[in-house]
Amino acid sequence: MSGVSVPMFLLCWTMGVFMVQAFFILLFFQFLGTALQDAFHLSVPGPVIGMFILAACLIVRKQYATRRHVRGAGSALPDLVTEQEAIPQDLARVARSLIGALGLLFVPAGAGIAGQFSVLRTNAWPVCVALVGSTLLGLVVTALVMHAMTQGHAPPENLSDNGGQVL
Repeated sequence: MSGVSVPMFLLCWTMGVFMVQAFFILLFFQFLGTALQDAFHLSVPGPVIGMFILAACLIVRKQYATRRHVRGAGSALPDLVTEQEAIPQDLARVARSLIGALGLLFVPAGAGIAGQFSVLRTNAWPVCVALVGSTLLGLVVTALVMHAMTQGHAPPENLSDNGGQVL
């Protein structure tokens, strides 16, 4: 450890341990979703199920933090709980890192498509029709769902956007 102080080394090592724990939380929920998919023979991919379970857990955590915050303050009005209290910082940091590297995860799929270029060229029209049709269908369904969900709510310009941060 030449040149690195012991407290700095311990701080970096501790942060690394928490980052590994956060990564294992993500892997645990992916495994849980995959296990549920296999057990109940669901058509939804396991990692998607795990993502929804993780989101539900974080929502419950935020609700619990809000109630605890209100009881601690002794006020009848709920205090705003920041996203930092609802989402563990290490989990958010790992998620942001994975989102930042998301483009790299598409490289193997692109290489697989390039390897099957002759099949793609043979079926070009059906593939193009399927791509355009599914894109249009997705846009229409998204617009209809958004229209139905925003009925009776504040206009979008009055809703907070958390500074553009998703996590």
